[in-house]
Amino acid sequence: MNKHALLGLLFCTPLMAGEPQLKVLVQLLPGPAVRVGEQAQLQVDVLTDTWFTAAVSLPALQLPGARVEAPGGEAEHLTQVIDGQTFYGMRYRYRITPSVAQDFSVPSLAIRAQPGQASAPLTAHSTPLAFKATRPPGFAPGEPLLVAEGLRLSQSLSTSATPLKVGDSLTRTLTLQADNTPALSLPAPLQVAITGLRAYPQTPAIGNLDDGRGTVTGGQRVDRWVYRVEQGGHYQLPAIRVKWWDSRNQRLQVAQLPAISVEALASSDYRPTFSIAQDLKDLGQHTRWQLSRHALAWSATLVLLVLAGYLGRQWWPRLPPLWRHAWTTVRRVCRQLRLQPLNPRREKDFP
Repeated sequence: MNKHALLGLLFCTPLMAGEPQLKVLVQLLPGPAVRVGEQAQLQVDVLTDTWFTAAVSLPALQLPGARVEAPGGEAEHLTQVIDGQTFYGMRYRYRITPSVAQDFSVPSLAIRAQPGQASAPLTAHSTPLAFKATRPPGFAPGEPLLVAEGLRLSQSLSTSATPLKVGDSLTRTLTLQADNTPALSLPAPLQVAITGLRAYPQTPAIGNLDDGRGTVTGGQRVDRWVYRVEQGGHYQLPAIRVKWWDSRNQRLQVAQLPAISVEALASSDYRPTFSIAQDLKDLGQHTRWQLSRHALAWSATLVLLVLAGYLGRQWWPRLPPLWRHAWTTVRRVCRQLRLQPLNPRREKDFP
């Protein structure tokens, strides 16, 4: 074989090898039977025998009667040997939380990817799956369901002053954390009205928990109530009770927080923070006095001007003395009323 034939054979070998393979393997965790409110995972492995030159395109998944969270930016690199051949790929997870008890069918997913050395993007289809969701025992119809592998419940109390008095405020903070449960599935704690304390519920802080590497491990809900003391006395913030289903041990459990007792002192000199009754009263008195002084000054000036105009024709030769007399009278009235002249710098020009 000559040199040119050998080079031609080397260049033609990749073309004779055929297209790279694309495989999709799916698995439902923890299995085909889950509880309502429990988070199941649809694990999707996208594999090829070469490498990926672009991001994998995952389709949207919708299941009536369940909340589905599509895979985020997190993905797990993996290597598998199938029929003696090594494949490389990525693992993605759809998180499915059933909200009703029924049978669910997961359709075949069409996944598109671009393996290395492929002449065009490839598409592979997953195997259809099915699972059934049942309601956990111990919950009445219509009662909020909370299913988790683990649960933590804590509380704290802060006050604006010590000791508490009428007009002061106190804040109760409740933190609920659940493992392997989406944050939106966590129920709101029951709030009870307390006579003598006006409650101001704050917007809850709801978010997911992760392991620090982008993998979601559960959910968290933080509720805050701000209470303003309206009257003195002894108060007790009620105990908190959260019923939940332990999916790890398959049993019903209850998490509880004790009640909190607070004492508020009555304060006779308490005034509301935004009370303006006295300010309005003082302002009204001040305004009436100012108006009366100005009215008197302008009335006197107007009378003098009218009188001067009326007698102008008969007393024209004597007008300058009358004007000086009128001006002297106006100045005397203004001094008595403590009014400043309109042009104080020119006051010296007049006798």
